[in-house]
Amino acid sequence: MLLKTVFSKLASIMNVPLKRIIEYNSESIESVAKYYSGELVKFVKRTLSIIPTNIFEKLQEISGILTKNVKEMEPKMLKEVLKDVAVFEDRYILAKRTHEVSMLTEGMLVLDKTLMGVIEIDPKEILVDGIRKELGRTLAAMLHEGFVFSR
Repeated sequence: MLLKTVFSKLASIMNVPLKRIIEYNSESIESVAKYYSGELVKFVKRTLSIIPTNIFEKLQEISGILTKNVKEMEPKMLKEVLKDVAVFEDRYILAKRTHEVSMLTEGMLVLDKTLMGVIEIDPKEILVDGIRKELGRTLAAMLHEGFVFSR
C-alpha cells in the first residue's frame, strides 16, 4: 500500500506542469504529457523490478535448503531419530522464506490499475514481466555455468 501512495503522489506531481501548459493553450500538451508519463512509467518499472529479483533470491535460498539440508523422511521411524531428521531450524527458515515470497507477490497483486499521467499501468503485468526477465537472467546464468566445456 505504501508503494501505491508513492506512485499516486508521483502521478499527481505531473498535474501542475500540465495545468500550466493547458492554461497556455499549447498544442504540444499531448506530446508533453505522453513523454513525461512514459518517463514516470519507466521509473515505476525500474523501482518495481526489485520485487522479482528478491523473489528469485528467496526461491534460490529455498531451493538450497530443500536440496542440501532437508532430507526426505521415512514413513515409519523412531521418535529418537525424528528429532535429528526434522531439522527444525532449516524448516523454520524455509517457512519464513516461503512467507516472504508470498507477501511480495501478494503485495503486487493487490494493487489496482493506476493512471500515471496519461498512461494506465497494471502492476500485475509489471510483476509478470519482471518475473519473466528474472527467469531469463537466472536461466542464462545457470546455462552459462553448466555449459562450460574443457578442451
